[in-house]
Amino acid sequence: MIRLVNGRGQLGERLKETLHGVENIENDIYVYHTWNWLSKDYETQKKEYLKFEKFIEKHANDRVVLISTISENNNYYVYFKQMAEAHLLKLCENSLVLRLPNLIGSKGILKLLKDGIVEPYGVIELLSIEKAAQEVINHLQYDGLSKIISIKGEKVPAELISKIFKDVK
Repeated sequence: MIRLVNGRGQLGERLKETLHGVENIENDIYVYHTWNWLSKDYETQKKEYLKFEKFIEKHANDRVVLISTISENNNYYVYFKQMAEAHLLKLCENSLVLRLPNLIGSKGILKLLKDGIVEPYGVIELLSIEKAAQEVINHLQYDGLSKIISIKGEKVPAELISKIFKDVK
């Protein structure tokens, strides 16, 4: 049986819908998709990490798939996500980390660019929520040697995305 741990947000909702159709799973698989990405301060992110540690203590012998991020931003969200990845791989032999790029949805970096809250900078890698959910499903029973898989999206200059939002209203 596949168990989605929390599964909040747009990807979580899509995963809930998609996971219902998945059959022929022999062992329990926990898809850990819960993390506060809105507040990137130290205390919030440390709390998320400690919550993850407790989960792994209970499920070290289970198949755990951690939904993580490709982001290289220099913040506590990325720092503690990478700590969680390392913790999982160290303690849970039957584990997998799936790193996802920015998702196309009504939240996140696209909304921030659209609303002018952040300035465009560099290149943003984007993936649709539907494609992200399908990639998670496709990798649930992956048993290769690589324990960290980065799901690729489409790379688009942030300046171009901003221009599209400004020009198309």
